[in-house]
Amino acid sequence: MASAASAPSSAAAGGAPTARAAKASPEPLWTRNFVFGTLLNFFIAGNYFMLMVVMTAYALTVYEAPAAVAAFCASAFIVGTLFSRFASAPLMERFGRMPVLIVGAVAEVALTALYLLNEPLGALIGVRLLHGFAYGMCSTTLATVVTSLIPASRKGEGIGYFMLSITLGSAIGPFAGIFISNNFGYDTLFLVASIMVALAVPCALLLRPSRATRVKGSAAKAAAEVEAAADAVGGEVAAAPAEEAREEAESARDEAEAQAAADACPACAGADPECPTCSRVPSTHFEEVVTDKVEHSPLARFVEAGVLPISVVCGLLFFGYSSLLTFLTPYANELGLGRAASVFFVAYALAMFVTRPFTGRSFDRKGPHPVMIPAFVSFVVGMVLVAFMANDWMLLIAAMFLGFGVGTVQSCGLAMAVRVTSDARLSVANATFYMLLDVGVGVGPIILGLIVPLIGYQALYLCMAAVGAAALALFLVVAKTEKGAR
Repeated sequence: MASAASAPSSAAAGGAPTARAAKASPEPLWTRNFVFGTLLNFFIAGNYFMLMVVMTAYALTVYEAPAAVAAFCASAFIVGTLFSRFASAPLMERFGRMPVLIVGAVAEVALTALYLLNEPLGALIGVRLLHGFAYGMCSTTLATVVTSLIPASRKGEGIGYFMLSITLGSAIGPFAGIFISNNFGYDTLFLVASIMVALAVPCALLLRPSRATRVKGSAAKAAAEVEAAADAVGGEVAAAPAEEAREEAESARDEAEAQAAADACPACAGADPECPTCSRVPSTHFEEVVTDKVEHSPLARFVEAGVLPISVVCGLLFFGYSSLLTFLTPYANELGLGRAASVFFVAYALAMFVTRPFTGRSFDRKGPHPVMIPAFVSFVVGMVLVAFMANDWMLLIAAMFLGFGVGTVQSCGLAMAVRVTSDARLSVANATFYMLLDVGVGVGPIILGLIVPLIGYQALYLCMAAVGAAALALFLVVAKTEKGAR
């Protein structure tokens, strides 16, 4: 009896370390799919930045286009990208994520190669629009695939590493674009850009996500099967084979919905309505009103209401960020700081690389507020330093503050968006988030271009610091339910 009694106790004693070890062991992040997805993101981002920084100069020198038209040759890409954000989610629902991703990657290669034809100016603008559409479709779909693969307990960390691929592209792309175009000519640049984005195609083909990701939404498909079977049954008298088909279809639907719930929240498999991971409660009355309006309108097909608040916050910050892309170089040249401005985005990217791993882990462990608030403050400080920069070091220090601020808000903002979204709506959530970022970056140069002649560069960057402070205030309002989330 003693030995029998001691068996359970020893088993329990032996089981405790096992349970602790299982609890301590994190879910894998650096899987084959995550690595290939991150590489693919780097290749398309590098292609984007490599061409974006030289397109205005290309139109000015080769086509002798007016300044406004030359600038539109660059910004037409953003216009195409913005349109793709609306179309990407319906395309993914209709054809599946992986087919849309592969088609987008192949289209990017073909459209980049078209620059080598030296087509007329009107055709160049058309190619830029289509290239932007292909990039937006590819990047939105890829973000949907990768964010669905990242474990729920490591969303912040995983998305942080994934977004570093864009950081690396934003550092290498502009440098390579300017260096190659200045030393080897535009044709060589377009050839290199084509080769770079061509590497994205094998990465897309090597991605092997779950079957639910590779094909059209199984829940929607099962629901359609139920409807079809019910229609076949019809009336009061049902044939046995039709009734059997209906029951099988209903069973498939229930399994698909259960799997979707489990994918959305591994912690509770969608069974706990109080679970903060899979439940979404509007944090303010304003958000509740917006959610109700969007969810009961045709916009629901293109916009995920639950992620609109944090998307607006990040879009506002990217409106301020657009001032760096547009006016930093002329302002620095005016002050005689052109040398530092040429490596500004290298220092900017370096700050992202150093801080991103730490901010991602902190986000997962402590929630968004302890990470996002310092990031907004860092953005404000960086803009103030740019406004009053008097030497190279001030500009480079500002770049590091801004790199930490923009990079953290972008990655953690996306993590906030996707972790409150079911897998079935993940494509729409990603499209909504990036759509608002595109609006901020695309509208910024137009509005700020009208303001600069009136107030000057220094006042402009002080205003951008105020925009960062406004984004922080808005974040504190819309993210109440996220405070302290684990």
